[in-house]
Amino acid sequence: MSRRAILTTIIIPSLLVSGLIFILINNQQVQSGELTLTQTRIDFGTVPEWNGQITKTVLAQNSGKSPVKIVNIQTGCNYVEIEGPTVIPPESNATFKVILNPQFIPNEPTSATAILFTDSIKTPQVYLTIDATAIRFASLSAEVCDFGEILQNTSYEKRVKLYVNEPLNQQEIRLIPSDHPTLTWNMSIDEDIGNYILTIQMRATQSGREQDKLFSTLLTVAFPNDRTLTLPIVGRFVEPIIAKPNSLSFGIVNADSTPSLIFTLNANSKFEIINIEVSDYIEVVAINQDNKSKTDSLNYVRHFKVSWHVSQSPTLLREELYINTSIIPIRIPVYGYINTNQPRNPTPTRTSDSEN
Repeated sequence: MSRRAILTTIIIPSLLVSGLIFILINNQQVQSGELTLTQTRIDFGTVPEWNGQITKTVLAQNSGKSPVKIVNIQTGCNYVEIEGPTVIPPESNATFKVILNPQFIPNEPTSATAILFTDSIKTPQVYLTIDATAIRFASLSAEVCDFGEILQNTSYEKRVKLYVNEPLNQQEIRLIPSDHPTLTWNMSIDEDIGNYILTIQMRATQSGREQDKLFSTLLTVAFPNDRTLTLPIVGRFVEPIIAKPNSLSFGIVNADSTPSLIFTLNANSKFEIINIEVSDYIEVVAINQDNKSKTDSLNYVRHFKVSWHVSQSPTLLREELYINTSIIPIRIPVYGYINTNQPRNPTPTRTSDSEN
């Protein structure tokens, strides 16, 4: 193909098409709308959450030659709503309402960015930043009231401050439930104006400990304007003396053996062994007299060696050590089995004093 043919059939038509596209794009850009906001940030400042919604306005301008359609508005949070026209005529202004719902604002100062999506080529997305800080109607000085380890027949007390940011009579504040089988709570006025002290007392009884070793309940503070605060109350019931392990198993033993196991008693206060009740074929001996742990100065530990006199025992061992201490009684199950076909009759139970 000659150069002239290439020029007339390929190059010149391509240039004409490119020029036409360029002209069309330029004309479209010229005719496109252009949306701008007179301010790109709105600061609501510090707002009381109990006063309800707060509204501010922002002015939008379409400086283009064509209308601008608002395709979608994303606020980026759940505490802001934006209302306004869906179409803004060319060379005109429009007002958008920014509605703040303070009750949904996080506890800390927060900032959200709203996006206005348009059909404008020049301004397909327009951004608006919204700042706000909420003042809560009321708040507590602690998120959880944790009593930690709870001992039987021991009294505990915790105090939590209640801050109320609106004048209110104490008689209008209710604590729900009004009574609890393990806890008592009351409210008094703090020295600081507008503040109160919640005093929560616990006394663990034997019946309360048997329900569950983990303790959990909820205290609700109710206000006359239907607002509430909740305070989780947690703890863990523990024995004043803990046996480790809490059961002893000799497994399967030979008839001519005398196996032994070791257990310890741990407490957070000093205790004494009054007596140990055990079968004649079980022997319990204290293997140290040091009542204080060497590794933990706050823990008192006693070690014991349990020996099984197999020749005097029945084939199946299913007994219980009853240890009477100066604090609480301890029961430790003991299990074992003799590898023999000749059963033996057990001897009567005896009570042996242990040296302290």
